[in-house]
Amino acid sequence: MPLDQKNANKRILELEEMNKHLRIQVQENKSSQFKRAARKDWEKTVDAIEDWISIIDLDSIILRSNRTVEKYFQLKVQDAIGLKCCKLLHGTNHPVAACPLPKMIKTKKRESVEVETQDGLWMLISVDPIFNDAGQIISAVHITRDITQRILIQNEREILVKDLKDALIRIKTLNGLIPICSVCKKIRDDKGYWNLIEAYIESHSEAAFSHGICPECSDSLYGKEEWYIDMKKKKKQGNQ
Repeated sequence: MPLDQKNANKRILELEEMNKHLRIQVQENKSSQFKRAARKDWEKTVDAIEDWISIIDLDSIILRSNRTVEKYFQLKVQDAIGLKCCKLLHGTNHPVAACPLPKMIKTKKRESVEVETQDGLWMLISVDPIFNDAGQIISAVHITRDITQRILIQNEREILVKDLKDALIRIKTLNGLIPICSVCKKIRDDKGYWNLIEAYIESHSEAAFSHGICPECSDSLYGKEEWYIDMKKKKKQGNQ
């Protein structure tokens, strides 16, 4: 084979090899761009969630976080990384007694708890385990939701229910047959004593009496008195 032909074949092989490497590189670049785009979309999705979502290690140290941490604690994401979640929520460097993380490590499943923060807010905290290929828990997804408004409404409802129960306890009702004198209208109580109707009703209910005189009784009592007769005449003339 002529020398020129050998050089040409060698050059062709080199070009084919270069083309092969270029195709691989292009494919890798496309894959890398796709991964970056997918990661960016995922971060946008997580940042759009109103709950504070973070990844913590088994010592409660924050490894990653969405931007809701800025809303909850006025803290930049990069400043939250490396802190303990209990420091943000409770102002301590160690988990509080109600922390769901230790329980999650034992049960290896989601654990949740409602806790009051150092700022007086109420949060629903849930932790989900993250496993490695060997099935060991290596970290956790830490989700915090502000439930302060729900707790306030719940407390108001409980207070209202308690007030209603107290009111029901205070309410006394009259029922059954009540023995009453057909002449003086006194009522006999459970102990056999006869009481004025006003006293009996007041002791068995929340009612109170304001005394007055009806027209029939007024006529019966004062109908023959001159002052009463004059008063009625004036009242009648005033109504005409």
